[in-house]
Amino acid sequence: MNTWIKKIHMYTGLLNFTILCVFGLAGIVVTAEAPDIFHAGTLPVVATLPFIAPASASDQQVGEMIRQQLQPSHAGKANLSRDAKHRLVADFYSVNGLVRATLLEGESRVQVETRRNSIWRFIDNAHATTIQESASDWSTGAWAWYIELSIWSLMVMALSGLWLGLTTRWPFWWTKASLLAGTVSFAIFYWVQK
Repeated sequence: MNTWIKKIHMYTGLLNFTILCVFGLAGIVVTAEAPDIFHAGTLPVVATLPFIAPASASDQQVGEMIRQQLQPSHAGKANLSRDAKHRLVADFYSVNGLVRATLLEGESRVQVETRRNSIWRFIDNAHATTIQESASDWSTGAWAWYIELSIWSLMVMALSGLWLGLTTRWPFWWTKASLLAGTVSFAIFYWVQK
């Protein structure tokens, strides 16, 4: 039985290798405070396009019309807001950056700023992608499902590792010390957070 559990443990580890690298690098990016797209020192690509919003349309409807015209890559629905000049601003976020469209109603145009993430912020955003997000393309959805699969397979890996530790490595003192250290660390963290 342990032979099969070792194989399950090993193959779930290989399945999770990429995601664990992404999660680890994302932690380093945040810890090192890598600049985000607004503070990276690179200027956005700015373009102005013709756009006429119907006077009777709501902000949500106009945001959807802007999304249909721009078709921002890998982005979901627009995050809508009004700026200090009360202009409608539609932000389209993706793993690779931001497309910000500002409606210039009096000029019948929309100003589009495109900001691309560095590889480090791409990794940070990739690690935060979930199946709850509404992506417009298959690749973001597939990545989100890979993360979901990895979360569940990490649970399998942890349980199979616990089983293997208890059945094949229990006589060694570091097995007991590792189990004790992990359990006590979590208990202390839980107690402190209460």
